[in-house]
Amino acid sequence: MTDNFVRPPDFDPIDAEVDIDNRKQFPLSFQDRQRLRKIVKKVHLKFLPEELLTDKEADKMIEALGPSVREKLLIEHIAKVK
Repeated sequence: MTDNFVRPPDFDPIDAEVDIDNRKQFPLSFQDRQRLRKIVKKVHLKFLPEELLTDKEADKMIEALGPSVREKLLIEHIAKVK
């Protein structure tokens, strides 16, 4: 079966594997999601074995953090990058 539709530019293939109800409650742009994944993998999941450091695991953690913590992490990350 082939895809006969055009995916949005911020399409993430992992969307099919993560709880979409939570994703709808806390929408994130693709760029912000990528940033948060990087932060969560580096800080919150650093003690997991390498084979368990997946985007799906990072997304689970991101969803569990809540919107205010996610916003704080993004602001801090952007401030450090500048």
